[in-house]
Amino acid sequence: MTFWQKFISFITPPSKEVEKVIEPKIIKKTPVVKAKRARTKKGKFIADDKTTANINEAWVGGKAPAKKSKKKK
Repeated sequence: MTFWQKFISFITPPSKEVEKVIEPKIIKKTPVVKAKRARTKKGKFIADDKTTANINEAWVGGKAPAKKSKKKK
């Protein structure tokens, strides 16, 4: 390839096929929702109903956050 052929190929926009290859893929992450306690209309906490084993009514979303482990000294 001569200098001018390289120069012209550098200036001209790439074809659509090349753009598809160059275009990066964006990976969407699921939003991390911070656990919140469920509250009544007056603002008081809602207690968990023990008769429903698979749903925790005390937390929004139905799952309590994992407990943090304490560091041993």
